[in-house]
Amino acid sequence: MRQISVLMKHEIKDLLKNPAIIVVILMPIFMSKVVTAAMSKSNAGFLLLSIWILFAQVMVGIMLTGPNLIEEREGKTIDALLCSPLNFRQILMAKGLTILLFSIFSQIFVYIVNEGLNLVILKLLLPMIVGGIIFVEIGAIIGFKISSSKNGSAVSAAVMVSLFLIVSVYKTLPGWTYNIFIFIPSIGITEVINNLIQNGCFLLKESILSLAWTIGLGFWLTLIGRKY
Repeated sequence: MRQISVLMKHEIKDLLKNPAIIVVILMPIFMSKVVTAAMSKSNAGFLLLSIWILFAQVMVGIMLTGPNLIEEREGKTIDALLCSPLNFRQILMAKGLTILLFSIFSQIFVYIVNEGLNLVILKLLLPMIVGGIIFVEIGAIIGFKISSSKNGSAVSAAVMVSLFLIVSVYKTLPGWTYNIFIFIPSIGITEVINNLIQNGCFLLKESILSLAWTIGLGFWLTLIGRKY
């Protein structure tokens, strides 16, 4: 555990030295405030706060994890770490937890700048963490499956935009399609967060599906790790 925490400290310092990384972390906070304020003035309610929390999850989780892992694979950083006492699981945990911390930070401040600091945020912590894990795992899978940083950035951006946009439009579709779209992780976690904000309670089916995604994606990463 000490080795993981040491690697996490190194990862945090390394990431914060890059201005582009800081922009990715802060962008959801800034955009959520500006766009939500504009929408409230025009009485347009389709861009909910829960969608902006999701945006923080997919933006930070996928766009930081995927391209960074590809760059480290190309630079043989992963190979060098595997020569240390750390194994693949510990390396992935350290890097994933680092991005997850940034994701949770961004999500929390998306809520605070729009709603202020209140007790509702405590209820939101669990789906924020679960959602953050899902998209960090998706980013990690992209990072290990895509061969080049150029392709990795394009795939990461495409996946991020797709997962975000589908949440913005699926409610305009016929109601029966929800039983299909609920299996998309971004929709499930957004529904859980939105229901907590609006009604103060968890949606059981959507929560179970979100947890299933974390387990399934985690198992996929375990299979990837066997190659290392």
